Amino acid sequence: MNELLKVDYSRSEPTVSGRELHRFLEVETRYNDWFKRMCEYGFSENVDFYSILSKTGEFGGRPSTDHQLTIHMAKELCMIQRTERGKQARKYFLSIEKAWNTPEMIMSRALKMADTTIHQLMTENLRLLADNATMLPKAEYFDELVDRNLLTNFRDTAKELIIKEKTFIVF
Repeated sequence: MNELLKVDYSRSEPTVSGRELHRFLEVETRYNDWFKRMCEYGFSENVDFYSILSKTGEFGGRPSTDHQLTIHMAKELCMIQRTERGKQARKYFLSIEKAWNTPEMIMSRALKMADTTIHQLMTENLRLLADNATMLPKAEYFDELVDRNLLTNFRDTAKELIIKEKTFIVF
């Protein structure tokens, strides 16, 4: 099916622009009023949709709020509209959802997640190896002091240096 609306795959699931869907469905009400009314059907922010503050146009003005709707929410909004355009968009979203849930796509997403996890773990491992290399000489020196029984406290060290303990601590 040809692309009726631009689908964004950058999140964990595909999303579409609320403003684009509003325009496609040819709803006569202003977008903000329409979207508030649609949210009364029980949709939740950061679950069913994500609010986005759009950039101002080249002529300035106030930025407008757009919403990235999950495919599930977009399908429901299309059903609520009860128009031919809504039916057409709903079929389109069903085909996107079907393609998104094919075994190949699921495996592809799983491999991407695994690659990301491997990269994060390798980075963390390199950091820990560097920390270990820094701490190793200190640990060996401390072990040597313990073995030779050369550990002293501030008071004893200050006495050996013939300095007052408080002066030694401040030093």
